[in-house]
Amino acid sequence: MLRSRSRVRGTRGFTLIELLVVIAIIAVLIALLLPAVQAAREAARRAQCTNNLKQIGLALHNYHSANNVFPIGQGICCFSTFLNDTGTGHGPSVLLYLLSNMEQQALSNAFNFTHGNLASGALTWLNTTVSESSVAAYLCPSDGGSTFKQGTNYAASIGPNFRIEPREISSAGTAVGVFTFRLAYGVDAIRDGSSNTIAFSEKLIGDNTNATVNGAEGYNCVLWATNGGSGSGADQVMPTGSANLQTYITSCRAQMALGAAGSQYNTSGSHWAQGRMVEGPAFNELLTPNNKVSDCTNTSQNTGMLAARSRHSGGVNTLMADGSVRFMKDSIAQNIWWGLGTRAAGEVISADAF
Repeated sequence: MLRSRSRVRGTRGFTLIELLVVIAIIAVLIALLLPAVQAAREAARRAQCTNNLKQIGLALHNYHSANNVFPIGQGICCFSTFLNDTGTGHGPSVLLYLLSNMEQQALSNAFNFTHGNLASGALTWLNTTVSESSVAAYLCPSDGGSTFKQGTNYAASIGPNFRIEPREISSAGTAVGVFTFRLAYGVDAIRDGSSNTIAFSEKLIGDNTNATVNGAEGYNCVLWATNGGSGSGADQVMPTGSANLQTYITSCRAQMALGAAGSQYNTSGSHWAQGRMVEGPAFNELLTPNNKVSDCTNTSQNTGMLAARSRHSGGVNTLMADGSVRFMKDSIAQNIWWGLGTRAAGEVISADAF
């Protein structure tokens, strides 16, 4: 009998205190491991974003090999008996022209370029099958959760200037980047060197909900300081127009202070197929990457202060015109960022400056 009692006492379980200590140790281990797991996942997502940009770079150069130029940054909408629309921002985007080089030949074949109206007018419905499609290679997994599945996280560089039109199309325009409205440039036009000139970078997709602050929100109808609110020529190109840029940043901050009560929009990057500045795949180098000042525009189709933005910590992935991908830090000097945005301004930028 005594042996039986001794045996029972020898096989007793954990006390409540011991169990709580074990649970606490497990919780501490999970807390220590979770950031490492999250960092590993983000590293994988960032690698996918880099690979997407490399694929876009390869597509750009395949297109260039066939046409001796890169695609138009913002195409003309339509020339037909039904509609003659040459409005800025109404036509196809650079990413639409790249479809056949992105292993998306079926989507490219399905698009009717004769009636390529994507942003306004009566014929936008003709291409909804294509324009509302989601293209995985145009989305960065780090920026998930948006309702705009037809959006894009990759944007073509129009240069450190406020509006997209080139001088050849509009006397007010001075496009200095690799991509622009209605014109296509080749490698021979990138006189600053293709390894020192930005072709694409990242942008955030809006969540289509006002009164939210997630880094993708912007503000519309913010006027440039000169020439009717949209700038003209050198007054909206950096560094010549830098005083106007500082005035514009002040105006943009005032809208930021108003929040949803201001002219807030949340449609950034919402349509990969549209050529419009805000909704489409376009950005400029007026602001450094992931800038704390929000994006602002005068008109969403052809003007704006639209920064490269990402969910990656510390910077953005950037595709150079030679097809290489570089990670540009948020701390990059503004004048260096401006210089990397121009294709032929003659800046001398050393490789260790970015």
